[in-house]
Amino acid sequence: MPRPRFMKLPAEKQAAILESAAREFAAHGFDGASLNRILEQAQLSKGAAYYYFDDKADIFATTVLHYAGDLIGGLAEMTTGLTADNFWSTFADQYAAQFAFFADKPWAFGAIKAAGRLSLRELEENPALVASLGEVQQGVVTLLRRGQELGVVRTDLPLDLLAAIFIAVDDANDRWVLAHWDALDIDELTQVGRRVMAGLSRLLGVQ
Repeated sequence: MPRPRFMKLPAEKQAAILESAAREFAAHGFDGASLNRILEQAQLSKGAAYYYFDDKADIFATTVLHYAGDLIGGLAEMTTGLTADNFWSTFADQYAAQFAFFADKPWAFGAIKAAGRLSLRELEENPALVASLGEVQQGVVTLLRRGQELGVVRTDLPLDLLAAIFIAVDDANDRWVLAHWDALDIDELTQVGRRVMAGLSRLLGVQ
């Protein structure tokens, strides 16, 4: 995570650095992202970068958690009000809402999704990335577990497998959405999200 010095920067400077990083990671993934390009775009020297962050992995983890924070918080808040009757509809609302939330910043959405495509090698070489990926995925696991408790998510498969299926379908959808983002308006983006969630409810729900 960033050093305390980063948190002492003005909010505008923090935002500029994280936006530059998000754009680079969204375009090139973690491995292909260039620290030099991030620094050039953020108008930050390499010395200053290491004053605020340990390395590229630290910048990536900070960026992902920054932009995913509201989504993670929203997923956590959802669990308290879920019932068997509203589970899948509430899940669909939250899932669709992410596209509206990122409508004017698809690069932030792309950076978060880059975390889901980290290779085993990248994770093993950069432990800081495990935390960022884990927090993003933990919300899904928590929700599916709650769904099992409510009797609306199947229990004949292991919970971690159900989460893996959800994440795989979600990733496929996100890749498609990012490739077509500029051609879709907010209503179309959210409709795609709702249809994907309808399919997941049939796949993961109790029949």
